[in-house]
Amino acid sequence: MQFASLVTLLLLAIALAVQPWSLLAAVLLVASKRGLAKEVAYVAGWFLALLTVAVATIVLYPANPEPTSTSAALSAIELVAGIALAFWAFVRWRRPAQLSGSEQPKWMGRIDSMSPVLAFALGAFLPNYVLVVAAVTNVLEAGLSRGWAAGLVLAWVVVASLGVAAPLLVVVVRRDRAPATFARWREWLVTNGSALVLGVLGVVGILLSVKGIVGLAT
Repeated sequence: MQFASLVTLLLLAIALAVQPWSLLAAVLLVASKRGLAKEVAYVAGWFLALLTVAVATIVLYPANPEPTSTSAALSAIELVAGIALAFWAFVRWRRPAQLSGSEQPKWMGRIDSMSPVLAFALGAFLPNYVLVVAAVTNVLEAGLSRGWAAGLVLAWVVVASLGVAAPLLVVVVRRDRAPATFARWREWLVTNGSALVLGVLGVVGILLSVKGIVGLAT
């Protein structure tokens, strides 16, 4: 697999793992009533949704595709995904939004009354699936067997899920300091989360666009 594809995969996983709204939701859920059960359900919904979309794409992908047409199609998908990510990052950079105040989603005010089932659904709803499509495209472009591709996708999903799962690790390892830790995390996310994600997505969008253009031109 090409080094550029591996770097792109890692950046895509990081961009999804540090998505501000999803991280903030995880922090609020674990600190709410019945927080541990809701956070576990939330992480499960997130993980299974990513895995289902990614694996379904690989299973539906032809086992012996036509090399030329497939390469062009994958390059076109990369180009479109790259432009979409770069444009979205640019728009959000020009019109920044805070994670607190009046712009906070209504569901965040219902965290305490949210059931584990709804937390599971929330976990499946929040991921940016453009990133998943871009990641799977990179895996398919590498020309790996279905077994290796599925293994790489599974590893990618694990890395992309580390952000939402991090509060569980804090509860297990440092339960006594969890409230203070979550308060610091929330403050940092509100202040820096959007800038971090926009920076990563901007780099990923440019990289995907360049790869798509090069692929279509060769």
